[in-house]
Amino acid sequence: MNRLYTKSHSAQVVTLVLALALLVMPACGATAAPLVATITAPDATTALMVDQPVNITGKATGDGLKSADIYVDGVKHATVDKPGENNEFVIVAPWTPAKAGAHVIQLKGIDEKGEVLVASEAVFVNVQGLPATATAPPPTPEPTVAVAPTAAPAATVAVTTAVTTTAQGPTASVKEGDFVNVRKGPAIEYDKLGTLDAGQSAPVRGKNADGTWWQISFPAASDGVGWVIGQLVNITGETSAVPVAQAPALPTANPQAQVPTNTPPAAAPAATATSSLPSSALLPYSQAMRFSPRDDIGDVPLGYNGEGKSSTLVWEVNGAKSLELEITTAAGSGIFENCPAGNLSSISPSDAVGKRKSLPVPSGSFQFTIDTKGYYLFTIHVVKADGSVTTIPRNVIVDCYKTQ
Repeated sequence: MNRLYTKSHSAQVVTLVLALALLVMPACGATAAPLVATITAPDATTALMVDQPVNITGKATGDGLKSADIYVDGVKHATVDKPGENNEFVIVAPWTPAKAGAHVIQLKGIDEKGEVLVASEAVFVNVQGLPATATAPPPTPEPTVAVAPTAAPAATVAVTTAVTTTAQGPTASVKEGDFVNVRKGPAIEYDKLGTLDAGQSAPVRGKNADGTWWQISFPAASDGVGWVIGQLVNITGETSAVPVAQAPALPTANPQAQVPTNTPPAAAPAATATSSLPSSALLPYSQAMRFSPRDDIGDVPLGYNGEGKSSTLVWEVNGAKSLELEITTAAGSGIFENCPAGNLSSISPSDAVGKRKSLPVPSGSFQFTIDTKGYYLFTIHVVKADGSVTTIPRNVIVDCYKTQ
């Protein structure tokens, strides 16, 4: 009887152990979900325009993620901190470009410590500006208003009132997207008053001199009117009788408002410098410099143990507006203290020897050959996007042996 009890008890123990093993095995064999971050829209081919809203969409997945952040030009724009199905962080972030030119968008997956676990490839987009004639108040609108020879200022007011109060008058509605910004005047430099949302329409009360902006009834404004850009709205109804409306003065803090009374030539170089920045300059600063095919940690040996004396310098520097290479020489130090200063005349090509050679931004390669034993210094001089400077130095050792 005792023997039977012992066998039965042992069988129960074995069964329990097997059951636990089956439960543990899937967990042990489970693989971690890979970290992936992708921006699905917009892309480099998307047509974008100043003051036109667009949705930035993308998703981030993977173990350890606690949130997903959208960055525009290196500045956090939107965050999603709650995952959806399959632990995916799906983000849809409205963005309205405020200035023309190149912009960079990136999605980053963040862990519970606030550190970046994964980042998408940077997406560079180009935003088109508005027509130059639309960025300044219309000049002398009175001749356009005075169509009839006997028209007086009072008659002009009467025409404007008739357009806004007649049921058959033209109306403006959103052409595409969720909304259009309504501004105080016919240019993006004017303050934003609110939005005209999709599905809404507003009576048209006037236009600017070249017809690129429409003045609409907007009760939220102090004077009851606002302006929308013509390229983003549909106009329904006859517009031939819509008068040219006087635009309010631009805000005094706006640089363009100072152009008529200050010095226009001084403003032009700043605009040119901004537009000439490479797209990569908008990314946070990062630097990488290596030699191919061989790149040891620290000094780079060439000709060591009979190896060739040719190599390729490879670099990638983001957040910079210019790069220059300079090759110099000096006696060795440390473990290469027996290495003499190199002979600069033995370097080919020589366009960076003892002087600075402009390099492509943000990345590129430079092939070279050094035939003479010695210690050489390759330095990349960096001018960052904010105007500050730094250097990336690397030593190249030719036919020298370590002393230890």
